[in-house]
This record gives sequence, C-alpha cells and structure tokens, in this order.
Amino acid sequence: MKKIILLCLSLTLTAASCNLLGTAGGAKGILKSEDAAKNFQTANVINAKQNIDGISINVLAFDTRNAETMYMGSASGIFKSTDGSKSWVHILTGITVSDIATDPGSSDVLYASGLAGRNGKIIRSGDGGSTWVDVYTEPSNTNAVTSVAISKANSRIVLAGLATGEILRSIDEGKTWQASTDLEDNIVRIRFYNNTTAYAMSLTKGLSKSTDQGATWNPLPVGQVTLPQTSGGVRKFLDVGFDYKLPGVIFLATDQGLLRTIDDGVTWGIMYLPVRNTTLQVTATAINPIDSNNVLTAVGSTVFKSTNGGVTWETIKLPANQTVRQILINPVTPNIVYLGMGDRK
Repeated sequence: MKKIILLCLSLTLTAASCNLLGTAGGAKGILKSEDAAKNFQTANVINAKQNIDGISINVLAFDTRNAETMYMGSASGIFKSTDGSKSWVHILTGITVSDIATDPGSSDVLYASGLAGRNGKIIRSGDGGSTWVDVYTEPSNTNAVTSVAISKANSRIVLAGLATGEILRSIDEGKTWQASTDLEDNIVRIRFYNNTTAYAMSLTKGLSKSTDQGATWNPLPVGQVTLPQTSGGVRKFLDVGFDYKLPGVIFLATDQGLLRTIDDGVTWGIMYLPVRNTTLQVTATAINPIDSNNVLTAVGSTVFKSTNGGVTWETIKLPANQTVRQILINPVTPNIVYLGMGDRK
C-alpha cells in the first residue's frame, strides 16, 4: 500500500466547564468490585448532586503508573478520577470518545480518539488531561478514529485505527501520520502486547498482528472459525483480552460466543459459558494480569468468572440491566474490577 503523510492541525481543545448530571437511578456508568468480582456497586459520583449514571461507557483506562488515576471516555467527552473511581471530574467536552491510551512512561501523556462534529479526531494531552491539542483530523466525513495505542518500548510511536479500516502510525508523538495498512473493516481495538508486537481487531474480520510496532500487519485466521452451533462463522468481533503472562493466549468476545487461542491464533476453540442459549453475543472479556487462570467475560448484563482458565464458570449477578461494554482489572490490586456499562454494542 502506498504510504501517505497526514499532517495534523494545531487546534487546542477546551476543558469542560461544567459537570454532567446523570439520571438518578440510571443503570449505565461504572460498576466496581473490591472482592474479585463477587459483588459490584456503582462508582458514578461527580459530587453530592451529580453523577454519571446515565452515561454509556465507551472506554475505561488506567494511568499506567498509578492505577488510582483513571480516565473514562463517552459521547459526553472525557472524565477523570484520581481516587480509584470514588469521584469523577468532567475534564473535556466536544468529542465523542471511542478510545483512550495512556503513556507507559509518563502519567502526564495520554491520547484520545473519536469523532468531533463530522470528523474523526486524535487529541493529545501532556499534562494529565488538563489541556488538549488536536494532533489529527480525518479529512473524510463521519470516519471516526475508533482506537488508539502507544508503544510500550517507544512512546513516540502511536497507532490509531479508523472506522473505514485504515491503521495510522506516527513516530513523532502525533506530529505526522502515515497509513501503514488498510484492513477494509471497522477497527474495534488496537493494542500493544509487548515492546514489538501489536494486535488490531476489526469488527467482521477479527485479528491482525504486527511484530514491528505497527509498521506492517498480517491477518490471523480467526475470521474463518466455524462454530459447532452455527452454520457459519463469527460475524462480529466485539472485544479482545490478552494474557500478559502466557504469550499466545488470547480471548475474543464475539456474536457467536467466547473464543480462545493458546497458540497465538493458529487454532481457536469455543469456551462454553453456562447459559441456556447456545448462540450468544459476548460483549466484553478480560484476563487477570497477575493470574492467568482468572478470566472474566460478559454476556449482556451478566458476568461470568473462571478461576481455571475457562474450564468452568461462575455466574455473577449485577445490580444493573444494561450491557457490560468493558471489563477492566486493576493491574496492581486485581481483586478490584471495573465494568463499563452502557448501550448494547
């Protein structure tokens, strides 16, 4: 593919001047567990009168150097917590945020991607979210920047995915961008696994892998998986969970159930969850970063927990009836688990 240089704009975005009042008793927002997902409570407070109960969560992210600091992205912009979700501050409006990436080497630097007006955007903060600069504006209308990721080895390298399938790459902290490939399918997630390896998951084609920090990409064969209970294969890939202790182990949340590979995508199998309907849409999945046996996954508003790598599952009842859109496990204290709740994917 011919590489093109994409220049950024220098527009500075303005921090939010007021907080968003949620709907009392709403079932969206964030749920938090402090007992390894046995029990969950809402974690939606802004102040004594305001909350984020009514907000559909698109992404939750930890500050990589301090797990008490968290960021949340939604159609209402960006919220920040510095006390482990006890309270939130609305720090930015004017952009529907689809993803947030925090710098592994600095608590000050983070990127957010999404859609502002009719244009896809990537914005960057160098002061922990107090101020933001627009580092990329997508020329084509309604083409959102759906995902963003920062290299673990070199924070100057940033990857981003578009709704049309292009993967963009910057080697200078977002000052300039190149198109490294075009998957021709909506990019759902881009994540760095280690210093050199990155994965991109698209909505209908599944996973692609890069071993050179996003410069080149190769598809994994998960898109051709045929499941026992269906006449065809997976039609939607909704979330991905990586095992950072056991290389090659990946879980995929799909519209046909939960898939797992233990050989980095060479072969895939289905993980059977204790539900009556054998054809089910799994909306989120995550693996404990300290204990590979501990896996969490969600089907709608129900969470399933495994302590033996997915062989058996326990059903967790939630105090909400919205869809679990993301599962985030605290990397330092993994008994703390967050659920981003919201509209059905």
